[in-house]
Amino acid sequence: MNILVPVDFGKEAENAKEFATAVAKSTVGKIIFLHVMPPMYNFASRADESGISIARRAGNLMKKYVKELTGMGINSSYRAVQDNLGSAIESMVILDEIDIVIMGTKGAKGLKKVLVGSNASEVLKEINVPVLCIPVDSDFNSLEKIVITLEKAEDAPSYIKKVLSLTKKWGLGYEVLHFSANSDEDLDDFTVKHIRSLEKRYPGTTFGLTNLFSTNVQDGLRLYQKEHPEAMLVMLSSRKSLLEKYFSKSDTEQMVYHPDLPLLVIKEEIVA
Repeated sequence: MNILVPVDFGKEAENAKEFATAVAKSTVGKIIFLHVMPPMYNFASRADESGISIARRAGNLMKKYVKELTGMGINSSYRAVQDNLGSAIESMVILDEIDIVIMGTKGAKGLKKVLVGSNASEVLKEINVPVLCIPVDSDFNSLEKIVITLEKAEDAPSYIKKVLSLTKKWGLGYEVLHFSANSDEDLDDFTVKHIRSLEKRYPGTTFGLTNLFSTNVQDGLRLYQKEHPEAMLVMLSSRKSLLEKYFSKSDTEQMVYHPDLPLLVIKEEIVA
């Protein structure tokens, strides 16, 4: 598994590095660190010298990361580029055959949220590989289960197959979280049969099944997060029209703005 970890050397990125290290240990994966510097359009010598100094510092810090991971038996490398974050990650996903992007996030608030959102939300729009968003206080070793949110039972087979391909070696339990609009609904037979058929398809893997009653997906998920701090959420990001993409926020994007648990986002295009 090739894991891309964007780093800016802040607290969030450091935590994402630790999380990615644990994932790499469990999967015998390779980590590629990426530091992105904004393009410099002022070519005066002082600006040029400043850019070289920043790049050198970033390179030295990432060399330390690689040395640390080498001592742990983990294969890793690094790269520093001048570009915007989304474009740089998109290029590396293709060139380095990245399987998953793991990045730290603290969400976005106020005007920043309205105008640009969080880095993680912007990356989600650009690339078609799974993105794992890690809140600053999350710790891989505290995780007990992976919670796969499910709105349509017919999405389950290909969606869950992708989740398992990424996480099966993590050694965690699985739970499927199914949404219902009102508390009078029972788990319908179709959904239950789909989940049970998955256990037959993947012997040795057990899926818990929980029905989440909420008229609002975001509110229901936030409540679930508060009650289950030991979980990691997985969400399927659906296709949206151009107008929806730029003038409304999906449930997934809203969750990235308010991260309480690690959140793995898988685009519908990947599992279609």
